Amino acid sequence: MVKAFNKKESKRMTCHKKYKIRKKVREHNKKLAKTLKNSIKKKRKIDGSIPNLAPFKEELLLEAVNQNEMKSEQKKQKKKNPPTIVTKSAVQKTQAISARSVSSHITVSQCDIIVWVIDIRSPQECFCHNTFLELSNANKAVVFVLNKVDLVPKSVANQWYSVYSKRAPTFVFKSTEIILTECEQIISALKTSLARFGGAKPLLAHLKQNSSEAEKKIGIIGGPQVGKSCVISTILKQCGRTKAKKATETKLSETLRLVTVPGLIEMKYKGVLDVLHNIHQYMNHPTEVLSALAGCISKQDAMFHFTLPDYKHPEGLPDALAVRYNLYFQKEPDHEAVGRLVLKQFRDKKLKFYVACEDSTDDTNIPDDQIGDVQRLLFDGDALRLNSSELNITITKKEKKRKGNEMDIDEEDEEDDEELGMGSSDEEEVDSEFEDEEMS
Repeated sequence: MVKAFNKKESKRMTCHKKYKIRKKVREHNKKLAKTLKNSIKKKRKIDGSIPNLAPFKEELLLEAVNQNEMKSEQKKQKKKNPPTIVTKSAVQKTQAISARSVSSHITVSQCDIIVWVIDIRSPQECFCHNTFLELSNANKAVVFVLNKVDLVPKSVANQWYSVYSKRAPTFVFKSTEIILTECEQIISALKTSLARFGGAKPLLAHLKQNSSEAEKKIGIIGGPQVGKSCVISTILKQCGRTKAKKATETKLSETLRLVTVPGLIEMKYKGVLDVLHNIHQYMNHPTEVLSALAGCISKQDAMFHFTLPDYKHPEGLPDALAVRYNLYFQKEPDHEAVGRLVLKQFRDKKLKFYVACEDSTDDTNIPDDQIGDVQRLLFDGDALRLNSSELNITITKKEKKRKGNEMDIDEEDEEDDEELGMGSSDEEEVDSEFEDEEMS
């Protein structure tokens, strides 16, 4: 065969050459490492001992011995008496005052009409007699707002309404934190259907009646974490206004101005709300808290939330929960673990609670105009009923679509039957004759 004209040399390497290169590389690396090792100067070790010629050698040695003895004694004392761990319950913490609020005295001095927000789950804790006397002495028009009415049965709401309506005009309320956007201002029909608040219309109507003669300011006061800012945003949303960032007042109408900074009544809760707002302090005493809170939880809510069988309420709630979640200690129900379980449900706001009114003797119910505005949000005491407005809207929309489709299908079927009516009757006659022959 003829050899290729421009054939390149092979790049293969013999093993002898390859191993020789590796050996030289290894020796070169060793040489570099050796030179680096010799170039680094070694630090001289400092001897800690005191030289004999040093002055005051004996005194320095005595001081060192005494220091070592002191350290050893301190270690022994720490082992005998370990340091006490300060728990969260021992530390006294003041209730945090939000930066968005001011003192109630400032709002009372500036405003003409005072709207007092009260948590309807435990209204006795939110009411302060000294503040009420101060308002009456200053000749201020007071309006009570029973907030969070959707978390309480209708019967309990009627009882508390009858108590507070004797003192001043009272309104039930369900507030929201959402403020109107531009789209919601434009689409008014969709706004009313998707509204998550209620009770603002009758409250605004009452306020406008009081301010028909001259311009008046409205101030909102209440205890900590009652929903004051939510009430302000709900009133603004009902009027179609937005809260300005820098301004502290918003004009609702020609004669009404709302102060958008709420007034805080400095009070300490002593009951269910205290447990709710300071749960971390009560985690060390769960059994005592559970015995106190069992009366504030209805039997039906507890059975539905924890999926419990029938039990004796409220004494049998800890034992029923221990059986349900298998919480035992030395073959007995562990009430501490049950108490922590209930407190965690309170912390996550999954369990409903309320305090029933025992002093209500009058049978005055909530007026129809207020009930009509809050009817879709009321909790009738039936735990199995979903009272979420958003869920109801989605369900009704789906039902309407399905009903419309079914109606269309039925109408089309009827039209087809009318068109093919003769053919269907002939087929029925043939089938009947065939059946008669078989029978004979």
